[in-house]
Amino acid sequence: MRNKKRNADPDITPLIDMLFMLIIFFMLTAVFVQGSIEIDLPQGGPPPVSGVKPIVVTVTEDSKILWAGGEVTRSELPGLVGAARAKSEDILIAGDRSALYGDVAELLDDLRGLGVENVGMIFGEKDGDR
Repeated sequence: MRNKKRNADPDITPLIDMLFMLIIFFMLTAVFVQGSIEIDLPQGGPPPVSGVKPIVVTVTEDSKILWAGGEVTRSELPGLVGAARAKSEDILIAGDRSALYGDVAELLDDLRGLGVENVGMIFGEKDGDR
């Protein structure tokens, strides 16, 4: 009877695969760490309250414009905007849920044409949020 030696060599292919994956991971991580830039970011907080109540310009469902609750025409806007800019008042646009998007966009375009650079938008609650 012959005495055969059995080869008990383990399969190291999965081990080599894992080592290559680790090498790739560490190489990529090292590249990202070297490319970072250290900056000192300012701390955020709530914006300062100016104490001046903003003017709300509303576009209604039937395309009417309300300036602080009173109905106005587009021809009256330049005088109202000039007075608001003189007092440094903020202007916010509120569009009715059923108002046409084009009417709100046209009002925004009119305000920008009159020199108003910063206009805020007011969004209302959904019916389910009440």
